[in-house]
Amino acid sequence: MMKKYTCALLFLLSACWAGAQDLDSLLNLNAFTEESDLQKILNKNVAVSVQKLSARETPGIISLVTAEEIQNSGARDLTDVLRMIPGFDVLQDLQFVMGIGLRGSWANEGKVLVMVDGQPFNDLLYQGVALGNRFPVDAIERIEIIRGPGSAIYGGSAEYGVINILTKAANSLDGVAVYGTGGFHADAVGRTNGGVMAASKSENFAWDLSAFAGQGIVSDATQYADAIQQYEASDLASSTKADPLNLNLGLRYKKLAFRTMYDQFETSDPMVDVSFKNFFADLRYEWALTNKLTLTPQVKYYNQVPWTYGSKGEAPDFEARATRLLTEVDAAYELSRKASVNFGALYFHDNGDYKAILNGFTGSRDLSLDNVAFYAQGLFKHRLANATVGFRYEKNNRYGAAFVPRLALTKKIENLHFKVLYSQAFRAPSLQNINIARTGKIKPEKSDVFELELGYQFTPEMLLALNAFSITTRRVMIYGSEGADDTFQEWYENATKSGSQGLELVYSIRRKMWYASLTYSYSQAISGNTVDVYEVPQTDKQYAGFPAHKVTLSTNISVTSHVTINPTFIYAGRRYAYTTLDEDENPASTELDPYLLANVFLNYRDLLPGLTAGIGAYDVFNERPAIAQAYNGGYAPIPGRSREYIVKLAYQINFKK
Repeated sequence: MMKKYTCALLFLLSACWAGAQDLDSLLNLNAFTEESDLQKILNKNVAVSVQKLSARETPGIISLVTAEEIQNSGARDLTDVLRMIPGFDVLQDLQFVMGIGLRGSWANEGKVLVMVDGQPFNDLLYQGVALGNRFPVDAIERIEIIRGPGSAIYGGSAEYGVINILTKAANSLDGVAVYGTGGFHADAVGRTNGGVMAASKSENFAWDLSAFAGQGIVSDATQYADAIQQYEASDLASSTKADPLNLNLGLRYKKLAFRTMYDQFETSDPMVDVSFKNFFADLRYEWALTNKLTLTPQVKYYNQVPWTYGSKGEAPDFEARATRLLTEVDAAYELSRKASVNFGALYFHDNGDYKAILNGFTGSRDLSLDNVAFYAQGLFKHRLANATVGFRYEKNNRYGAAFVPRLALTKKIENLHFKVLYSQAFRAPSLQNINIARTGKIKPEKSDVFELELGYQFTPEMLLALNAFSITTRRVMIYGSEGADDTFQEWYENATKSGSQGLELVYSIRRKMWYASLTYSYSQAISGNTVDVYEVPQTDKQYAGFPAHKVTLSTNISVTSHVTINPTFIYAGRRYAYTTLDEDENPASTELDPYLLANVFLNYRDLLPGLTAGIGAYDVFNERPAIAQAYNGGYAPIPGRSREYIVKLAYQINFKK
């Protein structure tokens, strides 16, 4: 299959090259060529280089979502944003907790790193990130996404991708801003969220402070009963919750920066409450030794109580505190105008302290990990192509060593660009993976990822990019369990192989009074998958919960200089999910129909000076697509929410210079 994709891309390359033109105006097209912070992270060496790579030459498949696009779309939470990105989906983990799927594979535990203002949100126990009514989308400056491996740069939590969220307070805001969102179903309140931000910035000193809180529900379905869990029917609007809280403080004096954050998310299904609590502190100093060499030492501390759960109104069945102390020194050196290198080392110590545990728990009540890592990456520019070569080596006292190389060739030739990317990536076992390993030992996952991208800029306002990918993951870490109550047992073990392959296409056009972005994603399971819980009996081409085809269309029309109308559409093909029990009381899968999510949002900027108001509807056709579990794990799909009417208000006052 990968050969077919490669041939198609080479054919497109030939066609584009034959018709290439000299478009000097492309040099002024900031929308598609401006370097983002994520590209600087992906190529840390070019952050101090006078010749920075553009987005079209960065050695990674990148998606960038701006504050303007988030505001125009009327996105309710991060889930709405990710669904518009090629390859991304949101699925159920368990107990109505939702997580990330990427390129047709379940990617929630340690396969996609999620950061907010540089702080990783992946929990230390399982390396997952709970989604839902959690992240303050109206406070976001931009979201930078690597649709591909990031382990060589970010380590063992970025095997399939990276999501880097940058807030307005930490970046662009110089004043005070408040915002609020209300979501209303026909018979229930979907969410009420609000936040406040304040920041002041000068050449030598800057500070920012933000707070976000809210209340929400997971679904408004009535008389719902999970046919697999077999509990009594209930109204989900009154029996589920999705309540976020986030406090974020940043300080900077010249090159010394400090950030601390507290994040809490409480959610539930009809029977069980689940909570996540996270504290972060980060101190770093950017030290320019010469005009060519910069050192950045930093210290990070995390203190988390993730995945605390238990029956409603009772003491938790499971509660554990996880901490990490990390020290790192990063160096960036510019060898010449055409060569630069980035290198560094880090050490961290993790500790898991288990306060409450399930019956039959076989792990340790106190577990510690020690990890050391070394990495290096070089950029070499040539008239034929830019070459990026890098590696990362990590060694852990509990699971051994992991080594992953990275190689990329990229180039922009007038209005044509290409990328040829190969990376190995790994998923490091986390505290709980190690603590309940079935045989007492578990090994890191290892993925081989090949990516090809071709892009062509037809005019200064129009860009088309097509990429193909192939992901093969070996030693896949899989969760398993059996029994109930006093006989319950759970474990992690390594399966032999899984992965996916497919295509992604992005077509963007931006005019003075309107813009549009059309995307198409196709993925299929690789042959030889050995992870039984991912499979469905209906097909060997799709994993549980995932569509093979997804199409999105995001549009913006400026009615006046203040008023915009923003229709968005998401189409997903048929899916297969475990929805009920068969005659032997084993979970059975059924086909879920394709769905079309149509949404519309109207924005009025400067209704009064500094005041923006918006109103819209999500799921206009009331399709209510269910959120399937991403594996055969004993939970039926979460019922989809009904049509939700959204009201948003935001007000900002800028400080006078």
